[in-house]
Amino acid sequence: MKKGLLVALLLLAAGSGYGYHYYMELRQQAGLDSPWPRVVGIPPQARQTNLPPYQGVFPRFQTLPEEYFHFPIDLGDKGPIEPLNAGSLQYPFLCQSEESGLGQPLVDNTQGWGVPVFAETPNGKRSDLIVGYSKNCSLRSQLHYLYYLNDDRKYPQQVDADILKVPTNTELLIRAETGTINRYMYTLLMPTTDQDRPADPDTTLWNHKLIYYFKGGISIGFQQGKLRLDRIIKEMRPALEQGYAVIYSTANETNNTYNIRLQEDTARRVKRQFIGRYGQPLYTMGLGGSGGGLQQYLLAQNAPGLLDGGVALIAYPDMVTQTLYALDCELLEYYFDHLASDHLFWRIPANRQAVMGLSVAPDQNTGKQPRMAWLAGLAQLLRGQWPGDTPPGSECNAGWRGSTPLINNPEFHTAWDRFTRPVRQHSDWTHWQDNRDVYGTDDSGRAYSPWSNLGVQYGLQALRQHVISPTQFLELNARIGAWKPADDMQPARLWHLGGDPRLYRLTPYSEHNMTHNGNVMTVAPRFHGSLAAAKGAYQAGSVFLGKIDVPIMDVRMYLDPEQNIHHSWAALSIRQRLLDAGTNIGLSPLWITAKPYNPMWNAVAVMDQWLMGINQGLSALQAKPPLARDTCFSKDKQVIATGAQVWDGDWNGKPDGPCSQRMPFFKGSRQVAGDNYAGHTFHCHLQPVEQALAQGLYRPVNMHPYLTTLQKIFSHGVCDYRQADLAFPKQLIKQPPTSE
Repeated sequence: MKKGLLVALLLLAAGSGYGYHYYMELRQQAGLDSPWPRVVGIPPQARQTNLPPYQGVFPRFQTLPEEYFHFPIDLGDKGPIEPLNAGSLQYPFLCQSEESGLGQPLVDNTQGWGVPVFAETPNGKRSDLIVGYSKNCSLRSQLHYLYYLNDDRKYPQQVDADILKVPTNTELLIRAETGTINRYMYTLLMPTTDQDRPADPDTTLWNHKLIYYFKGGISIGFQQGKLRLDRIIKEMRPALEQGYAVIYSTANETNNTYNIRLQEDTARRVKRQFIGRYGQPLYTMGLGGSGGGLQQYLLAQNAPGLLDGGVALIAYPDMVTQTLYALDCELLEYYFDHLASDHLFWRIPANRQAVMGLSVAPDQNTGKQPRMAWLAGLAQLLRGQWPGDTPPGSECNAGWRGSTPLINNPEFHTAWDRFTRPVRQHSDWTHWQDNRDVYGTDDSGRAYSPWSNLGVQYGLQALRQHVISPTQFLELNARIGAWKPADDMQPARLWHLGGDPRLYRLTPYSEHNMTHNGNVMTVAPRFHGSLAAAKGAYQAGSVFLGKIDVPIMDVRMYLDPEQNIHHSWAALSIRQRLLDAGTNIGLSPLWITAKPYNPMWNAVAVMDQWLMGINQGLSALQAKPPLARDTCFSKDKQVIATGAQVWDGDWNGKPDGPCSQRMPFFKGSRQVAGDNYAGHTFHCHLQPVEQALAQGLYRPVNMHPYLTTLQKIFSHGVCDYRQADLAFPKQLIKQPPTSE
């Protein structure tokens, strides 16, 4: 950036910013900031008020509605819009097919709902003439052919589908079908030859095995996502070269939505499209990381038969229970950095980690810096404040930072500039809203939050281990507070990410939406979310409870010391839930490797052996290959240890196994506060402080002298984690319900 432009930006940021704000709006309206159209209107009745949280049958035991759409979608036709079994359509919905290189969406209204669709010139360029609008972003199904030469290029090249003439040194040719199902873009990838024809697919190179590719990311919905064929093919090239067919939908990329009911519904239909086009595969293997991993666990639990097995990379058990500790993150960071009376104590990484549970960099030279640290310092200078020392980097401030408003703030969306101001002002942007059919809505149409920190004793384990003193424990819990109710939240102050042009207002913590309001003289209120919404999360299958009967390999690199959000203790959370559900943990062997070794394709090969054994009539445990065992690997791909006890440790009350010693597990703030490793307690049972003292909850520390202070801080009581979550429906996954 040139110096003059940087100075101009700083001057604008230091000023009121209002003129700049309207200048930006004018630029957007003129289409100067993005070549892609914005959502300009919302259909009437898009908001659904007084929607009850989900109370239906647990997905695993549901009888699905009969499919009304005839698959396969004919080339040139469009796919279904309304999901079969995933609630109502959410608006606004951002079309992104042009960004994907697939052209404009089809016109579905002339009332101004959705994005404008323009007339095209004879050479296929967009004109300025609006011919209609698209609120549902449908595309016609079409074929593409992409190929790799034997020069090993990074991305494939596209060839004219009408001529299908490829160079003689072509190494891999892929037949790629695209279209939309449930408003999201899908693709079916099939290795083929130049003898392929649209109406007569050449499947001679197909090994009759199918991979459903799931992708990760963090988002809150309201967008179609981008489908980049060249990137999907690049990532799946090893599978395609081995003869696998690969299918994918932007709905099954959590960078676009975390609505697991919609993801299941879409995956079923994309698979139906594939079978209708090419026939029944020998098996369907799931493959994908992070959010792509957790989808496999949830689909195995909720939708038996959809996947025959999977390879889940750096997976979490689900999305919603990660919010329990992720929404603690900025509360803790702000306390350490601004509310604590002993700032120097909390600058010591080990002290912060003892309360957070998550990884904290041991020093500035060996770990990540907090995200936006330098920008926050610049904002302080613009406010006339001298920035203090940079806090130590942690999984919270270097990894999860930015997720809090995305999950929980109805005023924030990272793609805010793709929606006009009237659309933004009449929309709520939260993970809860994207799943309103699960959590329910109030009389304004705003979705309820199931998150709660009522009774949570932050740092309890650190107190009992004498890392923090009783005084520090009490101050932390008195001052930390919680997140304000949605009705009281203000827009996030993340500069351009949230549409606020005033850099001097930037704060990475969102402390203006915390209940303490900066006041350290009173006990800050805690937040008690909706118990009914939490029950809805369980009942709708949004929480992984460990009930699977197909093999899923848990594969991950050891990233914990890097303050990476893909921490290894998520594997323990998955494992504890499997055990709690009575599932044989042999169905989910855990591989963890030292960087840079990534065993993804090795795991695919092992899973292929496993699924082929099942395909031949063996049970899942009988077909299990010898390599499908708990294992840890060195960075040079060597086995360090393998076997049933290698991951033993504190989580199961046994001495650390050889892998746990080499790759120790961290934990979350709720585990430090007393919850178990399963980590899905939304609403803990509360017990009076006197009862907690009597049962020895604080031993070996004597907290009796602090009884009055504890009662003041925890006037509703403290969490009793010996009991199950108040929201957990008994017998949910053990047997089918007798009625709706």
